[in-house]
Amino acid sequence: MNRGNLFKSLFVLSAAVLAVALTYAAQAASTYYIDPSQVDLVHVLAPPPAPDTDESQADLAAVRAAQASRTDDEVKSAKADAQETVFRFADVMGPEFKPENLPFATTFFNNVRVDDEQAIALAKLHFNRSRPFVVDPEIKPVVAQPANASYPSGHSTFAYVNAILLADMVPENAAAIFKRAAVFAHNRVIAGVHFPTDIEAGRIAGATIDNVLLHEPRFMVDFAKARAEVRHVLGLPDN
Repeated sequence: MNRGNLFKSLFVLSAAVLAVALTYAAQAASTYYIDPSQVDLVHVLAPPPAPDTDESQADLAAVRAAQASRTDDEVKSAKADAQETVFRFADVMGPEFKPENLPFATTFFNNVRVDDEQAIALAKLHFNRSRPFVVDPEIKPVVAQPANASYPSGHSTFAYVNAILLADMVPENAAAIFKRAAVFAHNRVIAGVHFPTDIEAGRIAGATIDNVLLHEPRFMVDFAKARAEVRHVLGLPDN
């Protein structure tokens, strides 16, 4: 490589590194309750299965099997759950669990979503796992193909972050809430955009993120307000 091409390559590489750094700096600045550095998922999560191992082949086989057997109803559910909103839990929370009835809780859960997205961003970058449809072109997703890495699953993280908080708000409905989170997470395998081990990592990530949130005083103040609003709207005693 001549000197001109070397300098050009170094410039392009430096620009790319700077772009990534600026992106993550901007993301960190947009968080609400916690900083991503408080949630060290890189050291909490086991690495995903290495390519060409029996475990990775089993992971891929599970996605293939889900694609081969998915029903129209499962496809419809997977498409609907592609939307990351706490109100996907309305089917187990009740018909009154909707944004127009819960102005404070809506803002609260949106802030939590921003924080959990930023908390997993560095882990995705670190593990950099290819999506199932990249590994096997025969995998045909039924939702938009995400451009970021596969591990851990962001949707699964979102599902369990919200499930833990909702179950704390409404312990009377905890079993149904966690069952709904499991469906939400598994729908990403049905959709063809995640491996089962991505989903399990998302479950662990969600619990890890909530453990940090639940020790933040400012978060707990807003959590108490959101909890009271949710219980009032659902007609439950504020205990």
